[in-house]
Amino acid sequence: MNAPTAKIALSYADIEFHAPDLVIYYYHDKIHLTWEMLQEIAKVTNEMTGYKLCYMCTVVAPGLTVEKEAREKGTNPEIQKYTKAGAIVQNSLAHRILGNFIIKVQRPPVPTRLFSSVSEAMSWFSKMREAEEKFRQEVFQNH
Repeated sequence: MNAPTAKIALSYADIEFHAPDLVIYYYHDKIHLTWEMLQEIAKVTNEMTGYKLCYMCTVVAPGLTVEKEAREKGTNPEIQKYTKAGAIVQNSLAHRILGNFIIKVQRPPVPTRLFSSVSEAMSWFSKMREAEEKFRQEVFQNH
């Protein structure tokens, strides 16, 4: 993974922007994530990326909790409309349960998976980029 092209520090998360289409959110320890925080993150992300589709990787810190409204609205197509795919990096049973709940019950509108490391998430994004590029080549080769 290349060095970030830009970074933004919020009181509850650090956001890294990597060219050409990757955003990584590093949440701080013991944060109670609210819907308002998610809206702020979406606004900052969209402004920094120019409202472009990106892969989004969320790195969960110990003690992070998520309020019900944030869980329910965070998978809304409106807030995820600039997300190609989402990765949740976690290392605890509680966060794995929460992540599986979000993926299986809240059902994000984009491909979303859990990982135990950022490198695993980056590998998945690379495979998705390759598939996207192959699809584009096949479509445009025939036109």
